[in-house]
Amino acid sequence: MEDTAMKTRITTAIILALTLASCSKFDEMSKNPYALYDAPAEAFVHPIMFKTQYSLVSIFRGTTVFLSQYGVQTNSEVSSRVIGNYNIPEGTSDDAWTTLYLQYGNAMMMYDKALKEENGPMQAVALILRSFLITQITDTYGDVPFTEAGLLTLSETGEKYTTAYDSQKDIYRSVICMLEEANQLLAQSEVKHFSAVCDKTFNGDLDKWRRFGNSLYARVLMRIGMKVIEDDGGALQLDETWGSVTIKNKLSELYECFQTGGGEYPVMRSRDDRPLIPFSDQNETEHSPFFTLTSGNWNMVAVCDVLTRRMLDCTEQTDSDGQVYYKYLPSTSGGHREDPRYDCWWRKTNGMPNQMIGSAVTKFINSDEHKSAAGNSLIGRMVYGKDYPSAITQKVYDLQNAPYYPLMNYSELYFIFAEAGVRGWVNAAAGIGAYMELLRKGVVESILEWNPYVNEESMEVVEYVNHVTNGELYSGSTLNSDNALEAILTQKWLSSFFIGIESWCDYRRTGYPIFKTNGPAAGNDQILPTRLRYPSDEPYRNAALYQEVLDRWLGGTNNIQTDVWWADTRESKAIRLLGRQ
Repeated sequence: MEDTAMKTRITTAIILALTLASCSKFDEMSKNPYALYDAPAEAFVHPIMFKTQYSLVSIFRGTTVFLSQYGVQTNSEVSSRVIGNYNIPEGTSDDAWTTLYLQYGNAMMMYDKALKEENGPMQAVALILRSFLITQITDTYGDVPFTEAGLLTLSETGEKYTTAYDSQKDIYRSVICMLEEANQLLAQSEVKHFSAVCDKTFNGDLDKWRRFGNSLYARVLMRIGMKVIEDDGGALQLDETWGSVTIKNKLSELYECFQTGGGEYPVMRSRDDRPLIPFSDQNETEHSPFFTLTSGNWNMVAVCDVLTRRMLDCTEQTDSDGQVYYKYLPSTSGGHREDPRYDCWWRKTNGMPNQMIGSAVTKFINSDEHKSAAGNSLIGRMVYGKDYPSAITQKVYDLQNAPYYPLMNYSELYFIFAEAGVRGWVNAAAGIGAYMELLRKGVVESILEWNPYVNEESMEVVEYVNHVTNGELYSGSTLNSDNALEAILTQKWLSSFFIGIESWCDYRRTGYPIFKTNGPAAGNDQILPTRLRYPSDEPYRNAALYQEVLDRWLGGTNNIQTDVWWADTRESKAIRLLGRQ
């Protein structure tokens, strides 16, 4: 009876914690009557994970899908401010800021609870959550509130305050310290599990939490590596406790752990270690953010021809209005095997050109070249519900109401270490044989993460992966040591589909894939946005400190052309420039 009562209390805590609130506006916040100030730290885990992922998949479909040229908006009647044309409404910025800071405040509260409970494992989990959330926020905006963020939640008062903006470099210093501490706390803990009721992602398995934290560490090091090596010789000073971190040495250590499955920094070992956040089309509190979208709104996103050309074998066509597009060639025509992930993401295969003016979009959609004999559109749309290719008798995927969405994929580690090998940062992964094998495994794992009806030996997988490594062209050539970075990062771009802002981050960091950004409707001086604007109410709520941060690094204006700290490298700028030439 006592165990049942405990489970009931924790379940109730999880349901109520979905309404946890913190200071997302930074100057007005009363004590939240719905927050679980008396709940145990572990009760915060699933609510934070669920709401964070709810926000990130929304951001992907609403913003990243267009910036990273996965998709194109087809309804120009909705707004003249088209994200894919680099004309981003301020409301888009507000959404990311508000939702992610809300969960960051909850993670702060969770950490404070764990400290009071003297619960080392929950301190570690909270540190991992805080690290993940603040990197998502700073990678979206640049310099953001960090040191003082979320403090009002902990004060449990109604006092007003404003908060300063930390530099992104300082934020990343702190993130590395938090991840180091989390790994140490979990390594020292004799406790191996906490309540599975509180953790629908890993079922309370602390070993998987440790592996997720260290996998995130690998992402963080790769994110800042180029900048730290260019500016600081590869070593980043941290604090008195952790000293400094050398990018190459730490990535090499993580790679050894990746190879062995253990070590002092264990990382994800397989797809089973991925953080998969469950959603349900049966329970209203667990619906995806797309559950109530009508088919018309869902269909407003069409596949971009950039993605179509990478995933399928296409030939260039010109319609009656002179608009260039790419038509799919079935593999039976002698082309390469199509990407086995395509049917998990899109129905129909004609891709839309990006950066078209509104009238051109309308003509493209209505042109006879893009309709079947029966008058039906041939333009590819995101899969949803039971709408999947008729050739497949089993349901491959349902993007609109998926049973789960991954917060981070296992395949990402292969691409991280392959890139590190090409750059010479990890000697054990250097050499074309080593990093080509990592690339191959990354593509295979990415396919299997999406398509449950194939395996590594399936003909469609083998043929597609062989094409990636032996037949696909990167800057006009098949994979070799000169274009290996482009090949790896192009395939990583594909694998990052529906993973928050990751592909946008990689593009800003490296310039790959090489996107055409000078189309006829491209705004923002033909620069693919380098950040989102701070929310429109920040000048009023945090006036003095807001102006200070604009003057410090943005030249006095809340623009979307200034690089965030880690993207401001010579290599990245030179490669991104290719898309405007």
